[in-house]
Amino acid sequence: MKIKLFFLIIFTTQLFSLTIVLNSAKFNDKPYAILHIKDSEPVDCKIAPQSKNKKIYLCKFNKIINTPIESKEMPLVTIDFLEKKKEFYVRIEPKVHSRLVETKSPLYLVDEVSSIKSNDIKNQWSIFLYDKIILGKKPLNENINFPIHYPKNIKPYIGALDLNGAPISYVQSKDIELYVDLKENFKNKKYNKVANDSIDIIKKYPNTIFKNEFILYRLKAIDIGLDTKDQRITKNFDPHDIIKEGKAWMKLFPSDSNIPEILMLIAKSYLKIGFKADANYFMDILISEYKDSLYTKKAILIFADSLYNNDEKDKAIKLYLDVLYSVQDLDVAAEAAIRLSDKEMNRGKTDQAKTYLLKVLEANHEYLLQDIEGSYRLAKKLASNKLYDMASKVSDTLLHDLDVDYKNREEIVKNSGLWHAKANEIQNAHDRLKQYLEEYKYGIYRDEVQASLDELFFELNETNETKLANYYDVLIDRYPDKIGKRALVEKSKLLLSQKKYKDVLGMDSVLKSIDEDNKRSNQVLKAASALVVLNLKDDTCTRAISYMEKYSLKIEGFDKSKLFNCLITTSRFKQAKKLSEVEAKNGTLEKRNIWMQKHLLSLYKLNEHERVLNMGEDIVKMSRALKIEPSDDTLEMIFFSLVKLDKFEKAIDVAKRIEKSSGNKFKNSDIYIVIVKKAEEKRDDLLLSEYANKIISLQKKHKNYIYTPAVELSLIAALQRLGKIEDALVVALDLLDKQISDKEKIRVYYNAGELSMKLNKNSDAKKYFEKCKNIKAESSWKDICKQNLSLL
Repeated sequence: MKIKLFFLIIFTTQLFSLTIVLNSAKFNDKPYAILHIKDSEPVDCKIAPQSKNKKIYLCKFNKIINTPIESKEMPLVTIDFLEKKKEFYVRIEPKVHSRLVETKSPLYLVDEVSSIKSNDIKNQWSIFLYDKIILGKKPLNENINFPIHYPKNIKPYIGALDLNGAPISYVQSKDIELYVDLKENFKNKKYNKVANDSIDIIKKYPNTIFKNEFILYRLKAIDIGLDTKDQRITKNFDPHDIIKEGKAWMKLFPSDSNIPEILMLIAKSYLKIGFKADANYFMDILISEYKDSLYTKKAILIFADSLYNNDEKDKAIKLYLDVLYSVQDLDVAAEAAIRLSDKEMNRGKTDQAKTYLLKVLEANHEYLLQDIEGSYRLAKKLASNKLYDMASKVSDTLLHDLDVDYKNREEIVKNSGLWHAKANEIQNAHDRLKQYLEEYKYGIYRDEVQASLDELFFELNETNETKLANYYDVLIDRYPDKIGKRALVEKSKLLLSQKKYKDVLGMDSVLKSIDEDNKRSNQVLKAASALVVLNLKDDTCTRAISYMEKYSLKIEGFDKSKLFNCLITTSRFKQAKKLSEVEAKNGTLEKRNIWMQKHLLSLYKLNEHERVLNMGEDIVKMSRALKIEPSDDTLEMIFFSLVKLDKFEKAIDVAKRIEKSSGNKFKNSDIYIVIVKKAEEKRDDLLLSEYANKIISLQKKHKNYIYTPAVELSLIAALQRLGKIEDALVVALDLLDKQISDKEKIRVYYNAGELSMKLNKNSDAKKYFEKCKNIKAESSWKDICKQNLSLL
């Protein structure tokens, strides 16, 4: 009889503690499996019969999940996950024979055993899956059935023993077993169980000698649970609990050796809730009374983290360094080094981060040699964190005077070479690996070392671009002659192929220095051109033009239309004029027409208004030949140039043309306001009224009142001069409904009152003057309102 077992956890979810586990096995080469379904709450599993030999099982949960779960397809069974209203179903469709089995509680948890099937909904079920029956089903005879009671010794156990195997006479020896179990649960990271069980044990055994340890493990479990955001912990505990119970613990056990750890947990909890002063108090106790304690060092690291996160970075860095230089524990030292390196890299100081680690190694040189095994563990830990260059330096220090017969010397030599290789320290790696092969000709790591050495040997033919780049840097540093110069050129080509254009530009000066004629390298020009193309595409004009000017790039090869737009955007109007002038002479009529309009823009930006008019006339003629309308932008530039040249009548004609082609465009109000101002200067009230009304109409249509109240006030004055008092009053009252300042309202109320007086509506006038007077803002118009009120 042969049995093979395989285990597969299909999934487990913390959403409602549902676990589905499939145990597969073979019995005499016959496959079978048992599917276990377990939840913290009752699960209702039922059979949904299909055909004669087929079943489907549905297990219902009275809850829903937020995260979709994918179906699981396996050789013996298919599992689907369904959601309906506020219920969640697991649908199990066996592909072979199957049987649903109700899983009962373990015998040791009950004091009565019965064969009667319970009707209660269980929280655990099993489904037996088999292709062929592997165990015969023995028929059951009718027998007497009654429950059997086990009131005592439900679960057999062996009590605590001394070193000679004799039972310990301690009356409450059960708590020893519970203490061992608690430590094992903590080791297995069952922190919620530790936090709860510890209190239950103390209540059951209030006089236990392990009371201090039970509470200590509880506090440690809560702290880890809060750090890892374990919902089972965070739901029931917070840092206040650690502070409260930690202080109580110190009162109960004032001489306990674990006080530094409790102090650290309390200080850490105070920092979490932002009580820095209280945290400082406990930190002071640690530093003054337990200066060399491991937990004091850990507390300092935690305190340094809080400083760093509160922008007191320099203080934090100092504390990290203090721990690194003073701590004797390798794990804490490595942790401090890694934190320091990480924080400095966060600040962009990667070189300084490595420098700090190097200083640590140098400052602790004597310590490294005193504890070679511990120092080697530190080196391996650094390597596990990918700090290979640091790890190799530690190993080099250890190997300097290490006895040839030292037990781990062979492994240290091997790892030193591998770490140098991973740090891309090619020569050091080569030398160390060669040393291993010479000293350990039949060493157990010979194959691994030879493979690494071969990898270094073929570095010249490496196709991995990252390794190639590092290799070029080594050659550049090592060889100042033609090899180094070739490496510079090859590196620039590699960077160019990787589209690292800015890095190529960073090599500009050094590449020029190695050129016989001190010319700029083709790679740099190509990289600059590529950056211009990218920036033109992204409309980042300042950068595009900057690269063109700095590297003296010609316009050929670039999108000239985008380039022209960028030249205008960056106020390079002369260059834009030159470009558009050339392009406007070439190509089809359509292309020339487009470039003539661009050329018109460059002339306008240069205030060459006479040429704008000439070019504008050509554009209008060409547009007529192409049977298209000239663009509004073109007409606008012609209009403004006519105004600048004081050709107002012609400007009006152009404005009418613009209005005809796009009368509803809000941008037209920019043209109309110029006409209003010119008309105001010329006292042409009819023209002013016409275009002021156009502006007011556009503003109302687009709900954009940029020229209010100036345009309305000009219109009111013009209408008064034209004798259209009622129309002027309508404009004034309409203006009062718009959002204007208090000072502006004073003037408008004055106008409304004055216009009402002219219409012999004295009661209305008085009302408007009153409102004018009552506005708190100061204005000369307000004084006139008061005067008019006195006259009324």
